[in-house]
This record gives sequence, C-alpha cells and structure tokens, in this order.
Amino acid sequence: MEHRRDHRKLLSLEIVINDRNLGILNGKIRNISLSGMLVDIGDSSQQLNTIVDVSFPVEACGGTKQCQAKAYVVHQQSGCLGLMFSELDAGVRQMLRKMLYGYATVAERAYMYQGYSGTSHTLPKQATVRY
Repeated sequence: MEHRRDHRKLLSLEIVINDRNLGILNGKIRNISLSGMLVDIGDSSQQLNTIVDVSFPVEACGGTKQCQAKAYVVHQQSGCLGLMFSELDAGVRQMLRKMLYGYATVAERAYMYQGYSGTSHTLPKQATVRY
C-alpha cells in the first residue's frame, strides 16, 4: 500500500538508522519526500511499525548538514525499508523542501515569481518561474 503522496526525489545518500532494540543500521536512501523515504538496507531486517532515529546529509546553503528525524518503519521488501517521518524538526523540513522543490518558505517561493514585492502578501496573477 502506498503511503506517500508527496513529490519524491531520486537520490543516493548514506543514512544511519538507529533502532533502540536492534542497534545501528547503515543504508542508502533511494528516494525521499517530505513525508518519508525508501532506504536500501541490503540483507538486514527491521520490524514493522517500530520507531527509529535516522540521520542523513542534506545540501543546504552551499554546504551539507546532517539531519536527524524519527520515522516509522511502514514496509520492508526486497532489501528496502519504507520509512514515514513521525517527528521532523521545522529546520529539517525546510531543508528537505528546498532540496525537493527549490524553495523552503512561502517567501522564497514568492521571490521566484517575477514582479514580487516584499511588501505584498499576494502573488501576481500571471507569473513566470525562473530556473
């Protein structure tokens, strides 16, 4: 059953999964979204519905920052683990949003639109996005 409805980004990042009962597990993120991720864990095994601590790098402001979050193990099949974020710090969410969509906040998104005024609270009716 599919749990994520958010945009996913395919990537290959190292991740450390810490399960209180089973210890440390290293893996590789295959894809990530604002609600979760798919992790390649090889031959290792995890219990479903457990909460794990995850740590992974995210590029932010020209550098890389290590992000920590809590996640539920929602599925496991063919060497992969499906994780759904249960606790995600606002700063981590902003970094993920920036990585996935190119902006972190509403103000940054609005800045991408031509003709945006810093004093205006509404976006222009017709806007072009610059990439």
